[in-house]
Amino acid sequence: MNRMDRISAGGNLTIEHNIDHWRLISTSNGQERLLLEAQPDKPITYIEIFGSKRRLPKGGKLSLDDVQRIVLGWSYEDGSWHLGLLVEPELAEQRGSRWCELARWPDPDTTVFNDVAAEAGRTLARTVQRPFNLIEPDRTGEAAAASISAPPPPLRSLPLEFDQWTLTRQSALQFIRSGQWTRQRVIRLIWYALLVIAYFVLSIVTLTGVIALPKPEFLPYLGIVVGVFLIGMMLYTFYELVNRPNRVVIDNNGVEGKRGGRTAWQVAKESVDSVYVSEVVNRKGKKHITYHGEINLHLKDGSFRNVLEQPHTIEENQAKQPVDTPEETVTPLTLYNAQTDLQMAGLHIAQTLGIECQYDQRLK
Repeated sequence: MNRMDRISAGGNLTIEHNIDHWRLISTSNGQERLLLEAQPDKPITYIEIFGSKRRLPKGGKLSLDDVQRIVLGWSYEDGSWHLGLLVEPELAEQRGSRWCELARWPDPDTTVFNDVAAEAGRTLARTVQRPFNLIEPDRTGEAAAASISAPPPPLRSLPLEFDQWTLTRQSALQFIRSGQWTRQRVIRLIWYALLVIAYFVLSIVTLTGVIALPKPEFLPYLGIVVGVFLIGMMLYTFYELVNRPNRVVIDNNGVEGKRGGRTAWQVAKESVDSVYVSEVVNRKGKKHITYHGEINLHLKDGSFRNVLEQPHTIEENQAKQPVDTPEETVTPLTLYNAQTDLQMAGLHIAQTLGIECQYDQRLK
């Protein structure tokens, strides 16, 4: 194989390229892992977790027929160059977006990494034989200049309350689950137990001839099956009560899920790459509605650790602007673009751990 030239990118990424190969490599923890590879006249290949995060086709292959062009542009929002694929409309409809980011270069001055980012984009376009578009910064835009010079708004003060969790800072930053969650499951256990007794008693007395068989005659057996199913639900609910954390503690050592004084799970700080805030939001409308939300830790081995979920619909009144045409995207989350309490909670975690925070927006 010909010698490969190397280009460093943000987020511990490296790009290797020569006349017939273009590779995107993760260099976390001193170890290299191939994330994506492109070759002339062959599908673009990628590992499963890389493709799933970008909602690319399953199977680890993207046909070149689905790639329209290669685009490199500079964003005022996060002060970075972004390199990615612009996919064909058919695939975009399945993904929810035509844009698929591959790499980025933080560059507030716009001129430090523009040449290396452009080299990465042009060599990728040459490899996959697609047009290359370079979107230069609009240096004449007054609003853009103001957005760069304006100081970011402060983090929302604690405590933050959402769904069944409260984020507070005591001896450390921590999420505390409300007692309502425990009460709901205790009531559910009692209700399941009463139903199990009722189903079993009615089925047994019917089958032993104490009362007449109903029509159809399989109903007593169905009652036993339902009772067994409810016992399974009781066991699962009891497992949740005993094992699900009621506190998540974040400090300089990492993140720890605790149930009372017992540790349910633990992630060391050096194992965490970034914080991911994921929200399923409305496609259109003047109000920002979050149908489902999560905070996850993206680990350096490529996996995720769930911190908490916000399963119920939340209507935010603090959105900075109407949500007219949102897109499904993964973008850096900063104080400039954070709006919801869940996003602010993610920034509190990222600030405590000293890492980046990403926002994964999905549409409903």
